[in-house]
Amino acid sequence: MVLAPTLPLGAADCEMVGGGWLVQPINAWSSLAYAVVGVVLIMSMPRAPRSDRTARAAFGVLMVATGVGSYLYHGPQTSTAGFAHDITFLAMLWFLILVNPASPYGVPRRYAWIALGLVTVGAAIALAVSPSSTNVLTAISVVALVVSDLLLHRIGGINGHWYAAALLLLAASLVFNILGRSDTTTCDPDSLIQFHALWHVSSALSLGAYFVATTVPRDQEPIP
Repeated sequence: MVLAPTLPLGAADCEMVGGGWLVQPINAWSSLAYAVVGVVLIMSMPRAPRSDRTARAAFGVLMVATGVGSYLYHGPQTSTAGFAHDITFLAMLWFLILVNPASPYGVPRRYAWIALGLVTVGAAIALAVSPSSTNVLTAISVVALVVSDLLLHRIGGINGHWYAAALLLLAASLVFNILGRSDTTTCDPDSLIQFHALWHVSSALSLGAYFVATTVPRDQEPIP
């Protein structure tokens, strides 16, 4: 039996796959936008509500981890780069899904942390057994995030300016992601401006803006 060659990581993200230490340097360096946003959130802890500082630190760390995972995916491409890329991004999404609405809906924050740990472990097992399950897990996570967002809107108190910025950046990032696929006419593998790199930057900013926008509802008292 002849096995089809496995495509290198990042082959679908347009940028030329090279043979250097950073296989896709533009996509690799732009991945660190997540880490930059994470560091900014961590540094903003003293100005955040006291009850939200732990959550801000945890989300900031997850953003940094996501940036490192994506950097490994597009850069050195170590043996665990694909797994690191996927699990860190999923854990970051599930943080928002579980922690944001927990307290206002009467769920003790510690239970949200436990649920986050269990979901992350479950996703890690699924990815280890079937790396191709990434798209399914991501789709499930996105649907869950939409539901979580609807719950937050029921609570109220979302910062409109930050939320609008998050939505605009999200829309831009989705467009960049589509334009940056290797099978599109907009793909130029040798260009110094890669749409996938713009996806990294705009999606990182969108996630950071969304986290800030949901600060108040995340810490409201349980709804009646």
